[in-house]
Amino acid sequence: MVCKSFTQSVPFNTPIQGGLQDGMSITVCGRVWPNADALEVNLQYGSDVILHFNPRYEGGSGFVVHNTNQKGVWGEEEREYKTPVPRGQAFALQILVTQESYKVTDTYKHRMPFSWVDHIYVFGKVELNLVAFQYLAVRNIY
Repeated sequence: MVCKSFTQSVPFNTPIQGGLQDGMSITVCGRVWPNADALEVNLQYGSDVILHFNPRYEGGSGFVVHNTNQKGVWGEEEREYKTPVPRGQAFALQILVTQESYKVTDTYKHRMPFSWVDHIYVFGKVELNLVAFQYLAVRNIY
């Protein structure tokens, strides 16, 4: 995927018209600043964080935290000890919504209904170039 060159202000918060649906793809493109300590991409319903995708750059190599925050209470963190969003480099992150889970760099099973998501929030030391939503066409071949 090639990301367009324009800059959105961060924090970035925008509604998702019609909410999320099975087969929807969310693409976030940008560049994490070289001195960043973290980046957050949250799919939210009001103040609840239904998907928290959080690359962190503590201790050099970095890792990603996935989690959910419902009514002010964080669930158990799921960590992945690699990051698709390297500090100081451009990135194109794709989140695929399926009936069972979100597929980002790994699979994060739904803890709250994905259909509740009503906005996306991006925060951190990042230059944000694109946030796009698309429905992936699925064709049955008989």
